[in-house]
Amino acid sequence: MNHAVSLSVIWSFLCTGILRADGDVEFFEKQVRPILVERCEGCHSAAKGKSSGGLSLDTRDGWLKGADSGPVVLPHKPNESLLVQAVRYGEDGPQMPPMDKGGKLSDAEIEVLVEWVRRGAPDPRVAQKRIGVTPDEAKAWWAFQPRRDPAPPEVRATDWPRNDLDRFVLAKLEAVGFAPAFAADRVAWLRRATFDLTGLPPSPEEIDAFLSDPTDRAFETVVNRLLESPAYGQRWARHWLDVVRYADYHDFNPALRTASCEITEAWRYRDWVVDALNRDLPFDQFIVHQIAGDQLPSPTGDEVYPDGLIATTFLSNGVWDRGDADKEKIVSDMVDDNIGIIGKAFLGLTLECARCHDHKFDPISTEDYYGLAGIFYSSHILKELGTKGGEYNVNRVPLIGPTALAKRAEQEKQLAGLTATLAELDAQHRFHELTAGGRTLVPATFESEAGATGMIADDGGIAVSGTLAKDRYVVETVIPDGVQARYLRLEALPDAALPASGPGRASDGNFAVSRFLASFVPPDGQAEPTAIKFVSAQADFEQTNFAANSALDDDLKDGWSVSPHFGKAHVAVFEVAPETVIPAGSMLRVTIEHQYADQHALGKFRLSVAETLTTALPADTPGRKEFVTNRDGLQSELAVPIPLAMAVTDGGTPGGLFPDIQDVPVHIRGSYAKLGPVVPRRLPKFLAGESQPAIAQGSGRRELAAWVASPDNPLTARVIVNRIWHWHFGEGLVRTPSNFGMLSEPPSHPELLDWLAARFVDEGWSLKSLHRRIMLSATYRQSSRVSRDKFDKDPENRLLGRFMARRLEAEAIRDAILSVSGQLDPTPGGPAGDDFMVRRRSLYVQTARWQRDSYAILFDAANPDSSTEKRATSTVAPQALLLLNHPWMLDQARHLAERLVKDVPEGDGARIERAYQLLYGRRPNQEELAIGQTIINEGDPAVPNGGWVDLAHVLLCSNEFVFVD
Repeated sequence: MNHAVSLSVIWSFLCTGILRADGDVEFFEKQVRPILVERCEGCHSAAKGKSSGGLSLDTRDGWLKGADSGPVVLPHKPNESLLVQAVRYGEDGPQMPPMDKGGKLSDAEIEVLVEWVRRGAPDPRVAQKRIGVTPDEAKAWWAFQPRRDPAPPEVRATDWPRNDLDRFVLAKLEAVGFAPAFAADRVAWLRRATFDLTGLPPSPEEIDAFLSDPTDRAFETVVNRLLESPAYGQRWARHWLDVVRYADYHDFNPALRTASCEITEAWRYRDWVVDALNRDLPFDQFIVHQIAGDQLPSPTGDEVYPDGLIATTFLSNGVWDRGDADKEKIVSDMVDDNIGIIGKAFLGLTLECARCHDHKFDPISTEDYYGLAGIFYSSHILKELGTKGGEYNVNRVPLIGPTALAKRAEQEKQLAGLTATLAELDAQHRFHELTAGGRTLVPATFESEAGATGMIADDGGIAVSGTLAKDRYVVETVIPDGVQARYLRLEALPDAALPASGPGRASDGNFAVSRFLASFVPPDGQAEPTAIKFVSAQADFEQTNFAANSALDDDLKDGWSVSPHFGKAHVAVFEVAPETVIPAGSMLRVTIEHQYADQHALGKFRLSVAETLTTALPADTPGRKEFVTNRDGLQSELAVPIPLAMAVTDGGTPGGLFPDIQDVPVHIRGSYAKLGPVVPRRLPKFLAGESQPAIAQGSGRRELAAWVASPDNPLTARVIVNRIWHWHFGEGLVRTPSNFGMLSEPPSHPELLDWLAARFVDEGWSLKSLHRRIMLSATYRQSSRVSRDKFDKDPENRLLGRFMARRLEAEAIRDAILSVSGQLDPTPGGPAGDDFMVRRRSLYVQTARWQRDSYAILFDAANPDSSTEKRATSTVAPQALLLLNHPWMLDQARHLAERLVKDVPEGDGARIERAYQLLYGRRPNQEELAIGQTIINEGDPAVPNGGWVDLAHVLLCSNEFVFVD
């Protein structure tokens, strides 16, 4: 079995190419260039004529040439690069920047430069004859031109197109003498379509139903069924969450999460995306909700619109340094993140590249950037700026309205009153129980070590006055006849003559009995007193951290106290050890120490003894029963917490540099500490026009959302249509889904892109209609198998003459395994769990920013630290090792084997056929049947269903299972 599994896995994972994620230009522009400009180019800039030591860092050619001493950057070798050694302030060699130029870079800045060199020192400041773009050049760029609605072209092979989409594809193919690939067989198409729309494999029953209908109508029936499945929203939500850098948490360890800044409510946004996709919320409204949902009225007329508030988590679930002591920098980074994610997700532009300087490649100026920045400075993600070095506090907004909040506040007030009433009733009952029975001790003498005076009353009470200091009271009395002294009681009594009526002498009426001691001398004349041992103490009321038991230890820093219950009687009862017998007539000596503070001495008290102690529960009278019923009802209602969302709302960050709704100045070189002229809040001039109406009210997010989602915006519809195409075909018509700027590659089929975008907008921005148009096309129905000659002429399939086979994503692999093993739990929604081995869909297994060793990361899931336009596909040994050895994988093989045995009680051949139908949607051939039988026969007889477990494991690890064709 081991050999079979190993060969299967090795074949699977050597058949895939290794691709590298593309984010290097963005990384340089956002993180590296600001450091070079701010901290290095003052001395090392050819443009400024300051190439100290022969080194220029303002161009790629400059650092490639190096300094007088030689190269300073060795790509991929940070530890050997002189630049890295210098900024690390190594002992041997230069230390840069020098102390008179600002001193050593921060650890974070050094790590950025190290990572830059480790990546190979990518630097886009190369192969550009001229940096920047003229207005005429920008106007000529295809993405910035108004969308057209081209007519579908004429084609020769009129019998191939199934809708007008196909005419655009076929015309390109025919222009170069190509023909489309043959149609994929129906099972391959069904498996492709089912994984595409749900991330799950089709069941054998679904395959049989599809094959039983030979008409073309069957394809439409399948697509409609899949689009109506709840699994559709779960599948496509994951695609969108990649783009918007979604994470469930920062910290993957629940025990280490800091409540104030942890993104605990992020799951509400994830569930909103799932729901929005499943109900086909028009995409223009999908955009508006995420940018300005907090400003939308409730469609039902309610006081709040929960969906609108939740959707703005799109902005607040971003990536910035949580622990930065410079809170103003955190806010400016949040603003930058918001501008960046709106640009990439909706417009296909890197707007954030204009933070420090005019965009080097697209028509976005620094003034454009700070016009947008004012919009986001006038909104806030944080509840307040926070203290230097402290954790920040995320703004959390209730999802219930003022009326419900007021009702809840009133309920909390009622609950507090009921709780206090019951506590008072119970305290009274407990006081009476603890003071019932026994005999009062009438003191013979009272002494105060500090010199206070004690007046002994006829009822045994002692009123203390005079000197007020840390003190030790000593009372002597006689144990009366007729009672066995098993308990000594100390009653603290109120008195109008005491502060706040006592019973203590402190200004608030409190006291602290630091230690309670007692001894006795029996009446038989024994000279030496016998110390009384106490085993426990209890009281009718104890101040928090000042329990009666603490009066029995030697720690004098605490003791029995009763704050805040002043002005009433209290009692502490000290239980005498069973082995201690105090005869009647004994002389009892009680010492009460007050060492906590100068004022905290008893003002009036009384001693008594008891033989028994009753602790009956309070009588369940009708009045008390009503109190309890009302309290329990309120507790039950209030136990449901107020639902909160990490919503963005209007108004600047309280306590920050820009705390109001306001325009902000240009930040010179991106630093809030160096401010230039103020820029009015507005949209980018080149894209939105010179004559924009002024933003007169609010932050401007509403106006921004309306512009982004406008059918007249040349970018928005093109960008989302291209993303949908990319997620269906594995490659977009534009190969950089998040960058339609002038460094991008133009679309392979520009007329098709515009035609699809026009249909998309005209049909109400419906994503489901777009899916139908694409998936019911002949283009989508093509096989992935073509001749070698045709493949070699278009290896990247830019002509769309075939379908591209591809490996499933991390989540789909895991979910498919759970599905075929019969273990998938379809329960939707709610907080994500941290256990990879749960049965829920992978969408509900946590994505944490500070976790780099998860299953999802291993299989190339999106990095939640950045917007992911498309996933890489890597092939590394740990992937195969996980499938071979992980306990979860072994469990799923066992569950699959058990399912096969249950589904097909008899007949190995029929059972093997069932396995192939479940996993691959087809029947095995004779050779596969023979191999399967061999694996079953060689299984470990000591393991239940051992051979079937081995076969299940082999089939789950196969290439065919993890690829769609």
